[in-house]
Amino acid sequence: MVNRKLNVKRLGIFCVIVLVIILTLVFVISGYISDAKMRKTSEFRLSEVGYTDNEIKVITKSLNKEQVEKIISSKYKKNLTKFLKEKYFIYDNLERYLDYASSNPSTEATKVVSIVNSRADTEWYSKIEETDTSKGELMLVNKFYGLNENYEPEDLITVSETYAYKGKKVSKVMYDYLTDMLDSAKSSGYTMLVSQGYRSYADQEEAYKGIQNSSGASVADRQAARPGHSEYQTGLSIVLGIYDTKEDNVEESEIQSWLINNCHRFGFILRYPEGTSEITGFSTDNWRLRFVGVDAATKIHNEGITFDEYYEYYVNK
Repeated sequence: MVNRKLNVKRLGIFCVIVLVIILTLVFVISGYISDAKMRKTSEFRLSEVGYTDNEIKVITKSLNKEQVEKIISSKYKKNLTKFLKEKYFIYDNLERYLDYASSNPSTEATKVVSIVNSRADTEWYSKIEETDTSKGELMLVNKFYGLNENYEPEDLITVSETYAYKGKKVSKVMYDYLTDMLDSAKSSGYTMLVSQGYRSYADQEEAYKGIQNSSGASVADRQAARPGHSEYQTGLSIVLGIYDTKEDNVEESEIQSWLINNCHRFGFILRYPEGTSEITGFSTDNWRLRFVGVDAATKIHNEGITFDEYYEYYVNK
């Protein structure tokens, strides 16, 4: 009986030892598996590149899996998360954001994104693309998008002399919006007339060369578009003239304020507002309007961006 008890005791001890060994092996193997899985995660691999925990959170939240993989496969990008936090961040422009910021370290991230998104980080009139006229009132014509010399809107209509100087034409798509806006302005005590509307390629060429010959190419490029790069050719761009105003400074007048605060309700935007020359490439013009439709105009107005930025972020995708 004694020997049997001893055997049972030894067997019990043996079983406990085996169980401990098995549990230890399971724990070790699980650890290895867990560690291997962890090393495969995006978070771990980003940390290996050099990103901090806070940076990793921003990266994984802002980018899709494919984009994260591209970030992992490249060197650490110092200012990456600063740009990821920007509202109008476009992933395809990332390297250009970083390059521009490196060359212009005092420029804030928001301004960098605005400049790069509108292509203004490159030389004006370089890398020109043909304007996509199929986008209708949302087509973009600027120093990077151009129309050919034969383009002319099919729906040009002469503006009534009640609303414009004689012979001015615009695209029919905007006509009713234009007259409604001018009627609304008049009911508020402000009389404005269209002083410039549609202009052909040939007319723009003549206008541009006139400034170029008198003041030089650099002045001409600030004040006027080169032929094919003027929004006048779309029939969607106008200039308003002030009629019978008693205000000494129309640039800081009540009528100008009314226009800024109300034109979006009729589908128009101030095309070259103050402080946007770096983005648009043109001097400020407080009376130059562009028709883009009520939805786009309202968004542009509310978000305080230019049409160039709006087009690249919301339209050109």
